[in-house]
Amino acid sequence: MAEYDPARPLVPPAVGLAAIVVAFGGVCYAMVAAPWFSPLSYALSDLGARGAVTAPIFNGALLVGGALGAGFVVSVLAETAHPIRQAGGVFGLLAMLFMALVGAFPIPSPFHGLVAIPFFVFLTLAVFLWGAGDYAAGRQFRGLVLLLLGVLHVVSWAWWALFPWFPPGIAIPELFGSVAFAVWGGWLAVEAFERVRVDRDRL
Repeated sequence: MAEYDPARPLVPPAVGLAAIVVAFGGVCYAMVAAPWFSPLSYALSDLGARGAVTAPIFNGALLVGGALGAGFVVSVLAETAHPIRQAGGVFGLLAMLFMALVGAFPIPSPFHGLVAIPFFVFLTLAVFLWGAGDYAAGRQFRGLVLLLLGVLHVVSWAWWALFPWFPPGIAIPELFGSVAFAVWGGWLAVEAFERVRVDRDRL
């Protein structure tokens, strides 16, 4: 019988936090590294357009972050019994996969829009459904926070689409969604670390 490794339970949450640091951190770094970029005038994907100096940073961050995030969400789903949370986790897994595909098919690829749009739809459903599951399971505070983030993301897209006087940069609602997704994943990862600590204290 293989010897139990006490560090093994720490791997999934560490992978989850690494996914956030790589993906969200990479996008932020690409924004800083591009003096021409303004969220008021561009889309985030412009940072990864073929030929852009920041393309390797941006696309690489999405590819690696998506792969790491998918592994983390699989581990979360394996320990999730609540049906609404399970639905949110499935959409979270899909969002991670499509995030990686956004990096794999940068502008001007004809497939870029086909993977970017589902990414933002799936991440919104993931955050919103997990929040609804939390609220139904008695985790009212986190549930309300996640529900609010999901709603604000939808509102930011509606605001951008409906009001012509709003700044033209589609990066603004994209950033709302990215922050909401990072909060969701980060919260789950930190909570997983806490569960491991409590389990160790009980031994």
